[in-house]
Amino acid sequence: MKESRENRIRRFMIRGLLVMAVLLSMSALGGKGQSLASWRTFSLQAEAGSAASLLSKNNPPEVQVQDLPPAAVKNAEAAPLQPPGSGGSAYTPATDPQATTLQKVSAAAGNSNQEAKHSKATRVVYLTFDDGPSAVTPRVLQILQEQGVKATFFVLGEQAASRPELVNAIWEQGHAIGNHTYNHNYHDLYSGFTEFWRQIKQTEETVRGITGVRPQLVRAPGGTFGHFDNTYFYLLKQAGYEVMDWTVDSGDSSRRGVPAAEILQHSVADLDSGSVILLLHDGSGHEQSAKALPAIIERYKAAGYEFGLLNAQSEPVQFRVSAQAAALQRVKPSKAWISANIVPNAELFAPSKPLALEVGRLETILKPGEYNLRNGQYFVPLRTAVERLGGQVGWDKATRSGQVSWNGRTVTVNSKKQQIEVVQPDGAVELKTAEIQLIGSSLWVSLRDLLDATGHPPLAASVNAEERRVKAF
Repeated sequence: MKESRENRIRRFMIRGLLVMAVLLSMSALGGKGQSLASWRTFSLQAEAGSAASLLSKNNPPEVQVQDLPPAAVKNAEAAPLQPPGSGGSAYTPATDPQATTLQKVSAAAGNSNQEAKHSKATRVVYLTFDDGPSAVTPRVLQILQEQGVKATFFVLGEQAASRPELVNAIWEQGHAIGNHTYNHNYHDLYSGFTEFWRQIKQTEETVRGITGVRPQLVRAPGGTFGHFDNTYFYLLKQAGYEVMDWTVDSGDSSRRGVPAAEILQHSVADLDSGSVILLLHDGSGHEQSAKALPAIIERYKAAGYEFGLLNAQSEPVQFRVSAQAAALQRVKPSKAWISANIVPNAELFAPSKPLALEVGRLETILKPGEYNLRNGQYFVPLRTAVERLGGQVGWDKATRSGQVSWNGRTVTVNSKKQQIEVVQPDGAVELKTAEIQLIGSSLWVSLRDLLDATGHPPLAASVNAEERRVKAF
């Protein structure tokens, strides 16, 4: 009996010792405050290659970091986490109830900005330069080319005549050319319409001789206000011209030596208008205008403007007739003068007809602009006409001559000597005087002279409602 009781006590003590051993074992494994579940989590992280540090009772576990989904990362970039101790709570994009709202507001703002940009993109600024070309013009052209911007140049006839290479550069770079009269002399121009007309036509022929195109836009020196009466406006319109003033004055001609900063300030004073025609100058003494130009362009670009070219189809901007101009009582041109000058002039700008060239068994069509009609003669670009009809054209830069091989003949069209040299199949050489123009980079020659020289004498010329036609042997 005694032995049985001792055995029971011994078994109880052994069980107690086993329980204590188990508890001590758990404490050693998990550390203070850790559970088996915590140990399991740490073990899984370690197996996965986690960078978490080993746990100990003296180093409590760091806050567990989880990878955020892409959307949450974007939100975190938009609103960065506040650093600990900054006085604000940590920002958790995945759980912050304001995160979704912020996203919606940001998206709406983005859409609004896109719509605003699209709306601004429809706004246009027209850069215009008066009084050139001059020594300032090359710098202006360089800036426009660097910025990828086009402009409209209202040239003076006397300046164009003395600097034809600059007029040619303006044209070849794709800018528009307008007519700013010949000498800019207010006393002459506004003494009466016939003097203004004379200068417009003189400048027109000067520009046409350089570019091959008649400028249809007209800008009055000093603007029309105080200068034009109704007669000026009416007769120019009837003659086929479009008068163009401006909406914003850069102020670069308000006095001598206006600084670039002031020109910039005036030029961008109105960045809310849908259309701006900006008055600048590239005449002599306007170096500060060129200096201000890059900043002017950048400001308009930043405001969402596109850059446009003026033409005869542009909506005209014209100042009103002042009481001062209306009261001058200038002598109006006679009906006979108007009939002889104004009425036929409008035909110069009327829609033209194509020119059909029927040479032997070949035929080609020159579109309006690919030929000119002057003094009853057709003038054509040498390369265009010859190559379309089966010939070949070379270029001699030294003599500014075109060398034509066509119909078994060699023909040299010399713009310097104003003559055509014909080498016959038997070697004989024949020289013919001809009207030849170097317009831009193209030689233009009388069609009749060209056909005669190449052995295709004209047989007939006709005009109908649809076309003009020249038939040659």
